[in-house]
Amino acid sequence: MAGILTVSKDLGGSWSIVQLAASELPWLTALLGVVAVVWSLVGKPKLWFGVITGGIGAILAAKPLMEYRATVEDAASAMKAGLGKGYESEIPLVVQHRLLPVTVALPNLFGSHLRAARARVWRDIVYASPNGKPLKLDVYEPMTKPVIGTTYPAIIAIHGGGWRNGDKQEYFEPTHRYLANLGFVVFDIQYRLSGTALWPAQLEDARTALQWVRDCAGEYNVDPRRIALLGRSAGAHIALMTALKADAATQVQAVIGFYTPTDLKYENLTNASPVYNLMGGPWEQLRDEYTAANPVDQPFGKLPPLFLVEGMMDTIVPYSDGDQISRRLTLTENPFVLLRIPWARHGFDGVTFGLGAQLAQYYLDRFLAHTFFREQ
Repeated sequence: MAGILTVSKDLGGSWSIVQLAASELPWLTALLGVVAVVWSLVGKPKLWFGVITGGIGAILAAKPLMEYRATVEDAASAMKAGLGKGYESEIPLVVQHRLLPVTVALPNLFGSHLRAARARVWRDIVYASPNGKPLKLDVYEPMTKPVIGTTYPAIIAIHGGGWRNGDKQEYFEPTHRYLANLGFVVFDIQYRLSGTALWPAQLEDARTALQWVRDCAGEYNVDPRRIALLGRSAGAHIALMTALKADAATQVQAVIGFYTPTDLKYENLTNASPVYNLMGGPWEQLRDEYTAANPVDQPFGKLPPLFLVEGMMDTIVPYSDGDQISRRLTLTENPFVLLRIPWARHGFDGVTFGLGAQLAQYYLDRFLAHTFFREQ
């Protein structure tokens, strides 16, 4: 059963969580199949049906492991294409020592790298109150001195949830601590949800948070000229739009997007759709508003380096969104990296110690190190 869930498309509902876990923990699901085979063989009488189904299940469950090597090779090529063939040699050794040394390690399959991360955390700091609604953020500060120089670069994290759900401090607190341990100050922000305010309120909140971080940079020993935006799903859309619509005061130095919606213009949307609720109606009635909110419809001027990750089994944000944005980017001189993980589903890195999450973190480490610490 676990093997079938691993290779099948999203079944929806509670099955989505099971499928996500099965895809990201393939060694565990494959082991269950092997155990079923052994159990069936040693039993009296032998259960040949159990042997066959357990064996098939183990093979199907192991599919991510079979795809892993080629995925790593593709990711390495994407990094070199986006950042330059010698990008790793430009990362100072003092920084390299802090990065994940391999794409996957046995201790990290049990969360060792996340448990070892330390950060000083400040919660529920109000950064804005649009229409009297307080918006808060959490701060994850490194407990070590800056890796290079006397200040830290910053990462502003923007949560997902279809623009209508979600909050800061969900799922990815271990990742924020890990990033702080690498030498970044992480600001995990709230923004107005679509049930409260329509687009572009979310963009305005991200810009306000960015300005707040710059205004308070001295308090957190942050370099206001070195800030990245990191978003997932709806948060990735907000992060990307912030960069695409940046002016002199709202420019950032990097954007990281996991499973980023880049094209919102779907036909025949109903009020059950998160995009419909974000925009306040269907595309057919709000064409100008949708175009203004659509990443692929924006002018692509000079952009900061982009790091985009998508799952090929994602049925919520299809990988065709990555195709569209990469086609636009290849026509520019803007550096970008697009990683594709064949077995990954929407929210795959929520399993923070899973196979896909470790692989993505390995290359994100190097993207951030190259962007913010490289030797000129």
